[in-house]
Amino acid sequence: MTESRIACPTCGNLELQAGLIVGRSPGVKFKKNRGLSGDLTGIPLTRGFFNHSAPAHRCGKCGTVVVTPER
Repeated sequence: MTESRIACPTCGNLELQAGLIVGRSPGVKFKKNRGLSGDLTGIPLTRGFFNHSAPAHRCGKCGTVVVTPER
C-alpha cells in the first residue's frame, strides 16, 4: 500500500501506511460501550456483504490505526 500525508493523532508521525480494516458479517462497528447486543448494533465502520472492509491508515511508530471516511 502507499504512504499517506495524514498525521497520526497520537504521536504526530506523518508517515502512516494506507491499508484496510477487515471483518466478517455483521461487520465492524463503533459503540460507546459493550452491551448484550454485541456487534449487532452500533455505527458501521465497514461495508460489504460477507467480507467487510474499510479504508484505514496505521502509524508504524506507535501502532495507532485511523479509519478514514470513504466519502
